[in-house]
Amino acid sequence: MHSTLAILPVAYLAPISHYAAMATHPEVQWDIHEHFHKQFFYNRCVISGPNGILKLTIPISHDHERTAVKDIRISYESPWQKLHWRSFEASYRRSPYFEYYEETFRPIYEDYKPEYLIEWNRRLFDATIEILKSDIKLSYTGEYHKLYEGIVDYRSLASPNILASKPVKEVKYLQVFEDRHGFIPDLSIIDLLCCEGPHAMQLLKN
Repeated sequence: MHSTLAILPVAYLAPISHYAAMATHPEVQWDIHEHFHKQFFYNRCVISGPNGILKLTIPISHDHERTAVKDIRISYESPWQKLHWRSFEASYRRSPYFEYYEETFRPIYEDYKPEYLIEWNRRLFDATIEILKSDIKLSYTGEYHKLYEGIVDYRSLASPNILASKPVKEVKYLQVFEDRHGFIPDLSIIDLLCCEGPHAMQLLKN
């Protein structure tokens, strides 16, 4: 029997594979109790810019490897929100749908300064789900479990090193700089939204 519930990692504007996984499950839980690991997608998103792959990282107040993701605080010592937004503009101003979604995302980068990483990621997730017109219901895990019985576990997607063996099918579409860099798989969901707009959800389901 196919489980309706899936467990996924918390992620900053998550890779397309996360949303492809969610598209087949009406209920999703973020594992907020797993330990934070550097260079995972908890506080990093990957986009394609004029010069190739660009990794955008949210600075955090501390980087203790034994800290639960739910307790990770954002650092605002550097103007990272401004820098990230400029990167989005440079990468997607030429895309077909950036102008349609600019007013959804730009105010978040200008005005929203939550204390915790999970709050930031949730705000962007909610904005993304609204654009996708998806009825995915997101909640949080109540405690940490190493293994789950009868629940589909996608937590391995938190690691960028899982790319070659990801448990979801690759989503293909025309990217802004594909003529320069070729097709780059599994970029942030923002890439798919800007390139495919209202068609994005159908591509994820397929």
